[in-house]
Amino acid sequence: MLADGAIRSGKTVSMILSFLLWSLTTFQDKDFIIAGVTGGALRRNVLAPMFRILEAYGIPCDWKRTEAKLLIGSNNYHLFGADKDNAQDKLQGMTAAGAYADEAALFPRSFIDQMIGRCSVEGSKIFMNCNPNGAYHYIKTDFIDHAGEIGLYRLHFTMDDNLTLSPAIRKSYARSFQGVFYRQYILGEWVSAEGTVYPMWDDEANTYEEEDPRMYEGMRRFAAVDYGTANPCVFLDVRDDGNTFWIADEYYWDSAEKRRQKTDAEYADDLLQFLGGDRDVLVIVDPSAASFKTELRNRGFRIQDARNQVREGIATTAVLIGNRQVRAEKNRCPCLMKEIHGYVWDEKARLRGEERPLKERDHAMDALRYLCHTRTSRFRR
Repeated sequence: MLADGAIRSGKTVSMILSFLLWSLTTFQDKDFIIAGVTGGALRRNVLAPMFRILEAYGIPCDWKRTEAKLLIGSNNYHLFGADKDNAQDKLQGMTAAGAYADEAALFPRSFIDQMIGRCSVEGSKIFMNCNPNGAYHYIKTDFIDHAGEIGLYRLHFTMDDNLTLSPAIRKSYARSFQGVFYRQYILGEWVSAEGTVYPMWDDEANTYEEEDPRMYEGMRRFAAVDYGTANPCVFLDVRDDGNTFWIADEYYWDSAEKRRQKTDAEYADDLLQFLGGDRDVLVIVDPSAASFKTELRNRGFRIQDARNQVREGIATTAVLIGNRQVRAEKNRCPCLMKEIHGYVWDEKARLRGEERPLKERDHAMDALRYLCHTRTSRFRR
């Protein structure tokens, strides 16, 4: 059974309830699989509502944290994270009577295949839910498109299926996505991202000219950093008035073009000079840049790890660009302006069922994504 469709449409609660009631009334003393993308996502998205459901039905549950399993009735429900390519190894040798997979479209194909193969008890069933992904994703091409052949029952959800959402909330979610993400997350369509990543960017509406530096008075200041040694290193000087991110300036050092790599200390010197000596600036940095973050802290800078989820970050950035809540100083941000027009989806990855931007000339784009996804919320106005 597969439940797919729009976000916030009730898929997760419906599937958890169905899986629990089916497994508890059908089997005794059996093992089951419950999987999420990560352990944290599993606890947040599955176990939290599951415990409320069990409490509402008066069904006792014993959570064996150290063993990563739940004892419900006489059955054992084993908990797994499926985010690694070798995650399927955890399932080796297991015999299960059923499985529940949350956000299955984000699982490696190998885990899904292994999970299905483990459910060999007579009468076993697989329950999966997910938001739509690209048109070439294996859930679409190998499962949904062949539902009759493989015995798949598909439930397609829309936001109208969630009766707890008011019309105002549904409208707010609809405003929160644009382009391909609107079609996937709001309309629940399996469509692929093609062409430029930010087709909503407008060289007039998303830019400005700084006529007086006093225009930034009262705004918060950030520096968004995409750190690179062999690759280019980018700093963005950003002012935030609570509604719009004003990208006032950029720093762009391409080691290959300049034929010289800089050290962490040199980059820290450059950042301080770039910010006019102002250390009272929150610096948003890729979490993986450990040595550079240490250097900046030693210089007295405040650091925030960027939220580095690519798809979600692109979706957030696209909404802000479309709402004209990201604007770049047109005379001082030439590299950002150049990159944003050449920032495209990876066509070869799309045909493999993956959605990701082409990893070329994307360093200012990464810094922009770090800024938008880290420092905004869905209800930013």
